[in-house]
Amino acid sequence: MTDTAQNAAHTAAQDLAAAFEAPHALATVESLCTPDMSGRSLGSAGHDRAIRHLSETLTATGLTVRQETFPVREVMRLAHQPLCRLEAPGLARTLTHRSEFAEHPRSGPMPNPLTGLVAEADEARHGQWAAVANVPQGRAFADLADQLAARGAVGILTAQNADGSGYLTKRVQGAAPVPLPVVAIRPDLLTTAVGAELTAHVPLVREPATGTNILATLPGTRPAARPVLLTAHYDGVGSDPELHFPCAGDNASGTSVLCEAARVLSRAAALPRPVHIALLDAEELGTIGSHHHARRLSEDGLQPDVLNIDMAGKFNGKIAIELGPADPAPRQLIAALDAAGRQLRLPLYAAPVSSDNRRYAQSGFPAAGIGLGAAHYHSPLDSLERIDPDALSKAGRLLLAAVAHLMHT
Repeated sequence: MTDTAQNAAHTAAQDLAAAFEAPHALATVESLCTPDMSGRSLGSAGHDRAIRHLSETLTATGLTVRQETFPVREVMRLAHQPLCRLEAPGLARTLTHRSEFAEHPRSGPMPNPLTGLVAEADEARHGQWAAVANVPQGRAFADLADQLAARGAVGILTAQNADGSGYLTKRVQGAAPVPLPVVAIRPDLLTTAVGAELTAHVPLVREPATGTNILATLPGTRPAARPVLLTAHYDGVGSDPELHFPCAGDNASGTSVLCEAARVLSRAAALPRPVHIALLDAEELGTIGSHHHARRLSEDGLQPDVLNIDMAGKFNGKIAIELGPADPAPRQLIAALDAAGRQLRLPLYAAPVSSDNRRYAQSGFPAAGIGLGAAHYHSPLDSLERIDPDALSKAGRLLLAAVAHLMHT
């Protein structure tokens, strides 16, 4: 790059970064985290509200918004508040959902309450719950469930550790369900449960749904040039029947940064390369939305440079960057992010960012995942008051500066 081009890129990056307004982004986070958004889980009324709100937010910047829908085979949800109770001589305790017990993503159906004595898994027989302290993974867990079902066990209890805040992390995807109901409880309570009578009703249902990616494009002055794609997922893990999950850090924060970046770019001087905006759905269910979008881009003969942002609610002193695919290395993305980080004095480091960026990398697109952090993960404590506006600002400024530098590569 010539000195003139470097100076132009530096100036453009400075101007775009300076135009990012964290209060705008924070307002979007707030709007996405209200109880009526239902944690933005697919199939909920709150998810539909989020689609409308985000479409209106992008439209208000002057962008033409389109929606891309796709089928989702299965979404797990609780039909109503679950129950788990232990009874034994000297013990009568109703456990608290989400802090002492939780649904297990591989559970078989439990349409009615089930009661039985709890026994160690190798001793569990007809009518008993089987306690499994060390949970095998994958096919081994299904094999164990088959063996227990053949012995007449009514269900399985597995151990799940609470996070640092005392909550059992909410899990919304997993391998195929096993033939028995499964309930996760805290390890100390699993030990207490052996020998006691347990009554549980955890009505986990699985239903198909429709995912929706929200898309817009800034055409640029050279519409045929290689596009830049900016992405963030807006779906969340969803609220419990009696407990709201705001899903602020994961990922209302990244979504709000992208909406504010779109506002800045729509008001800036036209950029040479097209910029595509994609607010992605169903990331929490296995990056289904980005998988669908990447396939559509490939079918259209496009191969964009991708910048994906997931969790921008907390700054931990440096910003994680995951680059892919490994071969060939995404050199332009590396150069653009490095230049943006140096210019803004934001420390970047190579670290896993397990998000939609991996779907685009798997499709052969140069892709970077950008992650700052969130105060809590898949917890009701992932809320608006734990979002750091300075983290939103750092993420947005880095994103916009990287776009500016990509325009001059």
